[in-house]
Amino acid sequence: VHVSCAKWHGMNYVDIERKDKIEDVTVLKNWFKDAGHKCCLCDSGIGALHQCRHEGCDMWLHLTCGRSIGTCSVQHGENCFGFYDETKLKNPPWTLACPKHSEVDPESIREDSLSVEQLVSLAKSYPPEPVPPKPFYKMTGAERKEYWADRENLRDFFAKVMSNLSGAKCVICEIGHDPNDTNKANRFCPKCGVFSHAECADPDRGEDGVCYSCRFIDENKISDKFVEPQCHMCNTSALAGGPLVKTDAKPMSMKKWKDNKAAYNRSLYGPNNFCHTLCGLWHPKCTSMDGGQKIDCFNIVMADGRRHVSHQFRCFLCGKKDGAKVHCVEECCIAPGGTKIPYFHVTCARQAGLEVSSDPDFVLACYRHANSSFVFRARLEDFMEIEIMRYSEKAQMKNLLKISNPMSWDHASRLFHSAVDVLRTLGWAWRWAEWWVESGDNWEPLIRDDQNEEEMTDKELKRVESTPESRCDDARRCRLAALGAALRNRDYDKIEGDDQEPLERALMAVMSTPSLVGPLKQKEKEFYVTWFSLAYRSGAPRLGFGDHKTPVASDSYCLHQADGSLKFELGARPLPGKTPPEKENGFFEPRVDEPDDFLQILTSGSPIKKKRQRQSA
Repeated sequence: VHVSCAKWHGMNYVDIERKDKIEDVTVLKNWFKDAGHKCCLCDSGIGALHQCRHEGCDMWLHLTCGRSIGTCSVQHGENCFGFYDETKLKNPPWTLACPKHSEVDPESIREDSLSVEQLVSLAKSYPPEPVPPKPFYKMTGAERKEYWADRENLRDFFAKVMSNLSGAKCVICEIGHDPNDTNKANRFCPKCGVFSHAECADPDRGEDGVCYSCRFIDENKISDKFVEPQCHMCNTSALAGGPLVKTDAKPMSMKKWKDNKAAYNRSLYGPNNFCHTLCGLWHPKCTSMDGGQKIDCFNIVMADGRRHVSHQFRCFLCGKKDGAKVHCVEECCIAPGGTKIPYFHVTCARQAGLEVSSDPDFVLACYRHANSSFVFRARLEDFMEIEIMRYSEKAQMKNLLKISNPMSWDHASRLFHSAVDVLRTLGWAWRWAEWWVESGDNWEPLIRDDQNEEEMTDKELKRVESTPESRCDDARRCRLAALGAALRNRDYDKIEGDDQEPLERALMAVMSTPSLVGPLKQKEKEFYVTWFSLAYRSGAPRLGFGDHKTPVASDSYCLHQADGSLKFELGARPLPGKTPPEKENGFFEPRVDEPDDFLQILTSGSPIKKKRQRQSA
């Protein structure tokens, strides 16, 4: 843009010191385009124009045209020395007049001035202005896919939806953001980006929304003795597990510690211990204190100050013994494939999609005893409900999916946040696929007010019959466990392009497994695959993938019993979706011979350790 043109329309520099860029002129240009004005000299409507200053004249012209023709009166408002004194000017500053209303001395007209014909010819030689991109909220489904295919557009999309509170759920209570909430502290933490309610995590949080753990880091990071706070009740990071709060635990006696202050400070009794608010609130032996600013962990810390009272139990998800675990709410629960009560880190259970709820009591339930609303298929249906609810009542009743319809940024944000929640659970399929194969799930159909379940067929209810053997075959065919491992380690990032077609093929295989996800139509499958792919490509820390994954054990049930290979890493297994599907198999790639522990009785010890014991014997 010409500097003079920008000045005449009151535009400013982006950086007043550098003066190398003018602020965005798109709105200004679009205004003139919509108004339909044309320059009376060059007959072009491109760019920004000025109206003749003569009262009642409806002629418009470009500043550059007015200056080039020589017969127009042009009154600048400043020169290289500064602004003119308006009282000494014949005409108002920053105005011009058309040739008809200009009084220009013919002798002052420059010899190199252009004629009207030349201006018209020059205007015609200019290439047409590029068509501005269609706003996101006006795009069709096909146009959105084209928009997302551009990496720069995708970065802009993620920046907008990941900072939009529409559809965001509190990382602690999992209740969505209320648009009518007047508490300004209920927002994404501007430091770590985690969304939580102040009343859930940090009642004393200010309106800036900075969570307690981020405030603690800012206040103490300059100290030589600073150690970044970590939750001592689990192994999940703050970005994936949520805000941290301080913990308090007092030993029964200080006799052991009075002569060793350094050891005391390093122990779980020390002054600088933290836990996720989630871990503290959901542990039945912990209590909240100091108005929610601290968690009392006295009842879960061993006398040695180094371990928790549940140190002898493994988390039934990550397999690690450290940290504090909670057993299933069902007292006589027995872990799948074993004889022991299953214990879990709260954050592992939340990420893997088990029931971690607080209505009305704080509850953690295993895969078998979780409420039906926490089943993977139910989560998919809740996700789809977000999309369906924006349609007309008639379309809702017929459950018609119109993915080609335009959508607002707020709606896109709701879908994105929900997609992250669902995909996060799929990242633990390397572990829970065994439970699903053995036990299925307790999914229940949603019955509308105008429906009678007793009068409906299984097809109308969308029930899918399956057996452990058929589910075993389904899990192997769609490579469910391998996909969980690939997602967890972000294996689709290792080769450029794998996060597109290969990832989408792998997700499509899972969405084409009715025993797991229900009988989906093709449009529904495509809808899920599109949004789960976007969730993966966003790299959102809340997914718990890649750098944000929860550490897991390298023994016990985290290894395949057949060969001792890691379940949570692909290892020698091929990347799911990398091989195109066979025509006769529909959406499924050729069968892969890979280890799994489906329908096997799990052993508690390490396969590698047992092998070594046999060899030494």
